[in-house]
Amino acid sequence: MFLRCLAMLLQVQTDAQQIGPTQFVFNLTDVESIRHVVVFLTGVTPFPDGMGGGVYYCYPTPEGPTSQLLGFIANSKPSTIFKLAKVCDRKYVA
Repeated sequence: MFLRCLAMLLQVQTDAQQIGPTQFVFNLTDVESIRHVVVFLTGVTPFPDGMGGGVYYCYPTPEGPTSQLLGFIANSKPSTIFKLAKVCDRKYVA
């Protein structure tokens, strides 16, 4: 499965790191300036029929890393834009 991530005003990131059999991570830089993230499938390898993928935004907090579900992508919804402005408290993002 091929995923791409685009943080608005940045280049498309294609360097996802696979951290599990069904989990991929994009490390975003300059996160203080990112307000929207676009995630899309390339169409090279579709999801199996009836399946999709959850999209999470992970960020540090004093209690440790926190994940926030942003939404999902699927073959029927191969791209979406997520607004990050109110997802986490920016004072914890370095």
